[in-house]
Amino acid sequence: MNTGVADAADLAWMLAATLEGWADPRILEAYQPERQPITEQASHLITEVAVRVMKQRREVPANIEERGPEGDAARARIAKEAYAIDARQQCAVGLNYGYYYENSPIIAYDDETHPAYGMHHYRSSTVPGSRAPHIWLSGRRSLYDAFGRYYTLLRTDHAADVSGLVEAAAQRGVPLEVLDVERPEAFSVYDRKLTLVRPDQHVAWRGDEQPAVPSDLIDLVRGSRA
Repeated sequence: MNTGVADAADLAWMLAATLEGWADPRILEAYQPERQPITEQASHLITEVAVRVMKQRREVPANIEERGPEGDAARARIAKEAYAIDARQQCAVGLNYGYYYENSPIIAYDDETHPAYGMHHYRSSTVPGSRAPHIWLSGRRSLYDAFGRYYTLLRTDHAADVSGLVEAAAQRGVPLEVLDVERPEAFSVYDRKLTLVRPDQHVAWRGDEQPAVPSDLIDLVRGSRA
């Protein structure tokens, strides 16, 4: 279960897109390079935690249940160690939210590098491959709830022309919704006027204007250029 939900979500939308006919079957080639590195990270973490737990249990002192100062000290030490071990897997915010896809054939990367990755810290980013930053919309509605079923083109400048992308998506049958977000909170995290977000909430592309050849981007994200 450690990465199973995200594994299933990533594969599910690619399979659905293929079965619905708007994605090229080669889109499925993105699954392994995207998810395998994340699964390996989780496997290493959980294995390390399991080894530490077994080691601690083997070394529980004989006076763990004794009354008095020595017993109290033993229990306090064991409790502190157990907390540190468990927190390592339960508080892995970086593993849960900060991971990114860096070698995917269906993501349009740019020249900016991803934020430094760590198991236990997370800095939101719109660098392609990262998870789209979350903000609250009016009425305390989650941005994620406002995203479309498949691709969403988030626009922070209503004047930015997106007609080429919308037309190219329509020609290829790619479900694309345009979402205008003008809350001040968005400007601090969405540092491009346009951000293309995938069904799994990862950024597929970003820019201050639509690409010179919008159909090339649409073909890339639907797997026909993989």
